[in-house]
Amino acid sequence: MITYQQWTLVIKKEWNGITVDYKDPEGNEYHEPFCFSTIDEALIYGKMCINRLIQSKPTVFTPLYG
Repeated sequence: MITYQQWTLVIKKEWNGITVDYKDPEGNEYHEPFCFSTIDEALIYGKMCINRLIQSKPTVFTPLYG
């Protein structure tokens, strides 16, 4: 397991390649259906997915008035 921006990346060797799953700081798990040839490829893809999810999270909006 590897920690990246408070998320946990889980790399697994499967019979047809290397997979990556990840868990957010709240404990929600995300599974990807892809297999990769190398651990580095899997890590890069997992980090890209985490970055995409972090950027797409809505920010808390505080109104300026009342």
